[in-house]
Amino acid sequence: MSKERDFTKVIDELNGAGEDITLAELLAKVLKGKIVEIYVGDTFEDVKYDDSTQKCAAVLIGKIVAAYAECLVLNCAYMDQNTKNIKLGNIVCLNERAIRTVTEVDESGILKDTFLSTRDSKIVKGLFAGESNR
Repeated sequence: MSKERDFTKVIDELNGAGEDITLAELLAKVLKGKIVEIYVGDTFEDVKYDDSTQKCAAVLIGKIVAAYAECLVLNCAYMDQNTKNIKLGNIVCLNERAIRTVTEVDESGILKDTFLSTRDSKIVKGLFAGESNR
C-alpha cells in the first residue's frame, strides 16, 4: 500500500536533483507493479431504469507496468466478450492527459468511496487533526 510519504519522498528527490518528470512517470515511480483504478472523467455506459438513469464512470483497473513521457502503460483487466469473465492481459497505453484521478486498489477504499459530500468536510478536517496529534 502506497503512503503519503512514498509520493513526497520521490517528489523531494526529484526537486533536489532539479529533475522534471511527467505525471505518468511519477505514477510509475511510486506505483509500478501495483493495482490501480484510473478514472478518465467520462461515462462508459448509461444504465436506464424505469424512473431514472445511472451513469457508470469510465474507470480502468490494472497494474502499472511502465511509463514513458506522457504515456502510462497498464496491464488492464477486461471483460472477455465470449466467456463474460473478467480477465487480465489487455495492455493499455494511456495518455496522462486523460487521467482525472488515480488510486491504488487496497484496503483504503476505492475511488467510489473517495467521493464524499461537502457535508463531510468537518468530519474529514477532524480526522486530519487527529492524525497530526499522533
